[in-house]
Amino acid sequence: MNFAVTTHTIIKNEDQWIWYAINSLINDIDNMLIYDTGSTDSTLKILQHFSGHPKITIQQLPATTRKALVSLRQQQLQNTNTPWFMILDGDEIWPQSNLHQLFTAARIASQRTLGFYTRTRNCVGDIYHYLPESKGRYSIKGTTGHLNIRLIRNHPKLKIVGEYPLETYTINGSAIQNIESRIQFVDTWYLHTTHLRRSTQPAAEAKVIDRLKKRKFRLGLSMPKAQLPEVFWQPRPNIVPSPITNRWAELWRNLI
Repeated sequence: MNFAVTTHTIIKNEDQWIWYAINSLINDIDNMLIYDTGSTDSTLKILQHFSGHPKITIQQLPATTRKALVSLRQQQLQNTNTPWFMILDGDEIWPQSNLHQLFTAARIASQRTLGFYTRTRNCVGDIYHYLPESKGRYSIKGTTGHLNIRLIRNHPKLKIVGEYPLETYTINGSAIQNIESRIQFVDTWYLHTTHLRRSTQPAAEAKVIDRLKKRKFRLGLSMPKAQLPEVFWQPRPNIVPSPITNRWAELWRNLI
């Protein structure tokens, strides 16, 4: 079976993690569509390091409303020619073995399979701590936790409805997460830094819809260094911030 994947990324002021997100997938996918909607931090300068890459298309497309963000998602879908696409937000970083586990499941899936969902590890305080599964509120196929559909078949009837952050991929009016017989769970996870600082510039952070509402600082569960995405230890351009943060310094930044 032909297995090829295009990633869909829409970002604004994500200079803390976007380099890691892209590089955690770039060797295993076929195309990347990256839309920047108006970054004012160093995000665009970081993206310049990928300029000319044969797999990556970068566009600057302003979007200031929730509906506009969903319209860009639909545009990315229309510009996808591979059998599969994958949502990759600027705060999502994949360990290699976990990504390979997901892609292996897709390669052997039946033609009826519309998508796959996995767990997320939502960092709190720093990359070494994450929220327990019991704190997750997403429910798919009767299971509740930190769950997300991330790999989706490029079905000709697929559409996106709703407004950010509650947009939904649908087929014939039914959300794919509700077509339970045609979605599969892969028991793996990606790192989600949504509760950490995502821009190095506080003023830029405040300009993003709902960004500050997502900030959390809790003790969380400990994560061994060996389980973290390998991309964190790769050589990086000087402009890319270190992923290693001091959780007490982060707490102080949350308070001021």
